Amino acid sequence: VFSFFSRLTGTPWIWCYTVALAVAGVGVALIFYSKLPLYRQRRFFTFGSGTLPESRRAFYRWGYRCAIFAVALLLCLFLSRL
Repeated sequence: VFSFFSRLTGTPWIWCYTVALAVAGVGVALIFYSKLPLYRQRRFFTFGSGTLPESRRAFYRWGYRCAIFAVALLLCLFLSRL
């Protein structure tokens, strides 16, 4: 993995960056969608999936998985040379 990201330059670097931003956007959208019922109740500062309806908890968890993957990919891109 280190050798792949250390040799990454040019157009492939831009594609990896674009993929990371897209995955992060999907993650944020999933988290927002899962918390929408709470926002409608004006409960803006809740943490964890315990207060979410059961039908939306999977979206919440997948949203955080996507966000963590995107952050990891962006951190790996720091290893590359522009």
